[in-house]
Amino acid sequence: MCYNNEYNIAIESCVDGVVSTVFAKGKMEKMPCGIRYDYVLDGDACSLTVNENEAVQSRRGGQNIRMTFRKGLTTECNLSSGGFSGVFTVFTEELKFAQAPVAVLFISYMLGDQKIELKFSAENINQG
Repeated sequence: MCYNNEYNIAIESCVDGVVSTVFAKGKMEKMPCGIRYDYVLDGDACSLTVNENEAVQSRRGGQNIRMTFRKGLTTECNLSSGGFSGVFTVFTEELKFAQAPVAVLFISYMLGDQKIELKFSAENINQG
């Protein structure tokens, strides 16, 4: 398993109709069970692992989060920040992943009554 080049990463979220986008540089690693993207947001180490059945988002640092998404299923997610920690559930309505020419992951999920849509894209910087 080796890292493949550098990637420009964009994460667009839509919560209650409000869209926001964050950008980062990262690396991609092909793994036996999928693909992992590693990047840094606000000083926290983040990774997103994707395969045909699920996506797992983790963040370690000031905020610690581990969210698992599986289409059509409710999953438990863990969150800790400062003195707060807790577990909550999300229901994943949609999960789509395509790799070429730019890798794009789309997730639509419900957090309680709130619908959230995420679009994660990763473009190889060194791709000609």
